[in-house]
Amino acid sequence: MSQSITTTAIGVEEELNQIFSSFKKPFHLESAQLYGVFVSDDETISLTILASQPDVYELLAKPASSYGTKFVTFALVTSGWAAPLNDDGSFDGAPSDHDKRRRVRLAVVANADDGVASVLRFKDEPNEVVSDPGSATGSLANAVSRFVAN
Repeated sequence: MSQSITTTAIGVEEELNQIFSSFKKPFHLESAQLYGVFVSDDETISLTILASQPDVYELLAKPASSYGTKFVTFALVTSGWAAPLNDDGSFDGAPSDHDKRRRVRLAVVANADDGVASVLRFKDEPNEVVSDPGSATGSLANAVSRFVAN
């Protein structure tokens, strides 16, 4: 892959947004979905759905190698609630209980060589995206890293 993992993640999220824009509730996905990602020489992105599971952690429980060697890059998409962090970076309680909660769809793109990047799209600002070049922390970030490492 010649482009950066962040650039790939942004392109993948754009493709996913096109797919989900036809859904009745594009920010309320019933299951987390795992895709194999292929980036052609001209940087066209193709996605192949590999699995879906209501529990994102169960989806990531199997190693990436269990999906064969056709893909080296994977995309995970899920939706849920997000809430602002406290000034010190901590959070209090579940985002779904926060008075400033926002509905969000998250796309995480990863491969063992280039790392992980994620892109968020919020329901209340559907034309804006927020990308993270791999600095995310927490249980989901750890699960994604374990998934692509195996």
